[in-house]
Amino acid sequence: MNTTLYYFSGTGNSYYIAKELHKQLKDCRLIAITEAYKDIKITPDSQKVGVIFPLYFQSMPKVVMEFIEKLDLKNVEYLFAVVTRGGIAFQGGVFSHLKKVLENKGTKLSASFYIRMPENYIPNFKVPPIKVQERMFNEASQKLKIISDYINSSARRQEKEILSFLRASVHNKFIERLNKIDEGFKVKDTCNSCGLCEKICKFNNIRLDDGKPLWQNNCQFCLACINYCPKRSIEYKNSTIGKDRYNHPDIPASVYLNI
Repeated sequence: MNTTLYYFSGTGNSYYIAKELHKQLKDCRLIAITEAYKDIKITPDSQKVGVIFPLYFQSMPKVVMEFIEKLDLKNVEYLFAVVTRGGIAFQGGVFSHLKKVLENKGTKLSASFYIRMPENYIPNFKVPPIKVQERMFNEASQKLKIISDYINSSARRQEKEILSFLRASVHNKFIERLNKIDEGFKVKDTCNSCGLCEKICKFNNIRLDDGKPLWQNNCQFCLACINYCPKRSIEYKNSTIGKDRYNHPDIPASVYLNI
């Protein structure tokens, strides 16, 4: 095995990128971080390792942080990261953060890439119109070809970032409140007790009580539950009322359940 791709995805963007990149890389295997991180130690058996995940509050989702801490990289020759994000291009601090984490593990990031995708963080932002989404998908496809060329040739490349100095304060506050963050979810009367939210949560953080979802304070804030709800019955505080939901059009709930 030449390359191992580890991915984490909230509403399909990062999984789609991982799946498409998997097609373009030589001798490549695809593994979900939500499964891999459960192991005490993770030792890939490939020369190249890639980590694909969405930008969270200027840096990494908590599950990705935990995964990287367990990742044994001593025999890895080429390590790369692909981060999906909405918002302003290059704004973030994930790669500077990742660099520090990897330095503590005695290794370095060989290449890093951002890919812009439609926004799914609906508590703060609106989902872009379909035409804008289509343009983003086209641009992402073009960048994937560039990324695969870099990886297949083991070329070095570091993504540019701006405002990375904001990362520590923004991301640390997010991590500090994560164990209570799901207390902001609420369910409307339109809920039909289908149970999809319970099934779709990769962290078993939702259980049904009398047919209605209850969150268990083990949330990663991936927003799969609110975005995939077929009745749009889940809201986050008052910030998502009246807003469109988003999942990658090629990753419906039936696919997401199995990734």
